Amino acid sequence: MFRIGFFSLCLVFVANSVAAKSHKIILSVSSRAAVVPEIQLDDEQFDKIPQISMTVQTPWYQTPQTFEGPLLRDILKLAEIKDGDIKLIALNEYTIKFPVSDAFKYDVILARKRNGKIMTVRDKGPLFLIYPFHQHAELIKPEYFRRSSWQLNSIRAE
Repeated sequence: MFRIGFFSLCLVFVANSVAAKSHKIILSVSSRAAVVPEIQLDDEQFDKIPQISMTVQTPWYQTPQTFEGPLLRDILKLAEIKDGDIKLIALNEYTIKFPVSDAFKYDVILARKRNGKIMTVRDKGPLFLIYPFHQHAELIKPEYFRRSSWQLNSIRAE
């Protein structure tokens, strides 16, 4: 009887570990002004947010690439972030700060896919902030290229 109980306990542990791995948090968004100060989105929750696709030339690839993901403004709305500045933080602690107004003025996306494939950390994933460079000539400047953070995993309202 002990062996069966131990075996069952091991199965529960393994099942929970597998479930936890499939629901890994890919983005944390925090705001001191919100009712809920931090939201964490796993892959499943992130994918439920309406996704858009854009094909754009960037300085990081020789040819235009198709990026897919939700609009940054939709993520900010979930976290009740409406104005001020946000800080994007990447896995390697690279940080860039910029105005929330960019997300409402332009169709900035948090790309999770490039050319139909989920981006790995090795390929600038889990998330890559992409401006619609192809739609607005004023965005083709170093200032906006710097804001296009990759390996993004956290957003903080300032």
